[in-house]
Amino acid sequence: MLKKVTLFVVLLGIGIFGVTVAVKNPIEVPLRYYFDLAWEGPLVIALLAALVIGFLLGLLTGLFRVLALRRELRRHRVEQTVSQGVGVPPPGSS
Repeated sequence: MLKKVTLFVVLLGIGIFGVTVAVKNPIEVPLRYYFDLAWEGPLVIALLAALVIGFLLGLLTGLFRVLALRRELRRHRVEQTVSQGVGVPPPGSS
């Protein structure tokens, strides 16, 4: 319970800090990229976009890792059942 309260207080503090930074920095920033791509908008939007993109990339890489581990676990379970003789067809029944 104390862990949840601590996490809530920390996240609330980070959220309040983020909101106050956004309010105190309403400046427009230009973002330029290759091929003359450009965008000009509030600093807060640029920071939030970077945060969301980073979160999604991390989530995607984690998802690939989880799927690979599930596939490996399934393969090991099949190998284990075969080595124990479960699911092995009797000789001559091919």
